[in-house]
Amino acid sequence: MKKKQDSKSSAVDTRLKKTAQTGFRKKGAVQLRDVIGSTLTPLCRKQGFASSDILRFWGEIVGPQFAECTEPERIRWPRRDEAQGFKPGTLVLHCEGAQSVFLQHEQATIIQRVNAYFGYPAIDRIQILQRPVNAKTPKRPDPLRPLTLTEADALEHQIEGVKDDKMAEALRRLGHAVLARN
Repeated sequence: MKKKQDSKSSAVDTRLKKTAQTGFRKKGAVQLRDVIGSTLTPLCRKQGFASSDILRFWGEIVGPQFAECTEPERIRWPRRDEAQGFKPGTLVLHCEGAQSVFLQHEQATIIQRVNAYFGYPAIDRIQILQRPVNAKTPKRPDPLRPLTLTEADALEHQIEGVKDDKMAEALRRLGHAVLARN
């Protein structure tokens, strides 16, 4: 009897080890972003990035002015001794030709934004390489459909108790977006 329990527990242990190695569970779905994000992280670490997040959210970090014309390549970390402590790195960016002049003038802003994203002073310099960028333009959502008369009346009826005009307008826009998409 004890031998059967031992073989059962070893089978369970083997399944758990396989799950830990592959990242997949036998039953249930795993979101694709979790699988891809964990797969890309070792590759990003070779390029000096702590994770793939800076690549995924680059457009949000630098803003629309530089999202399409720049692309981070790596973060070069300086060698450090135990006595010196932490030293910020250098962010290496690809930038398309004419935009590099504007990027040079906005370096301080981009450094602040990247450091704010990381939550600590991760970089202190930017190295700009003039190369073509493979950045893709973000897909804009389709415009919202107009509300029917009954939907518009129901929305106005729900908002009528709000006294602040700005709040009422914000609730009206939110309600329009929710009703138009459903």
